[in-house]
Amino acid sequence: MPIIIDRFEGNFAVCEDGDERVLLPRAALPSGAAEGDVLVAVSEGKYALDTVSTAQRREKAQRRLAALIFPKKN
Repeated sequence: MPIIIDRFEGNFAVCEDGDERVLLPRAALPSGAAEGDVLVAVSEGKYALDTVSTAQRREKAQRRLAALIFPKKN
């Protein structure tokens, strides 16, 4: 399951791991990690950005938003 950053609270990132919420210390994240980024574990307690999955999720979200704002007319 991918780990997705939902938001930051203080020195922690609140992340979604499937149906569960997990708190990860900011120090365990790569610099530049942002809300919506997909993370992969690279070692015990350290994570890296999965840039391909992050881009795919953002594109999918953009398509959904566009469909809501500009619905296709039949």
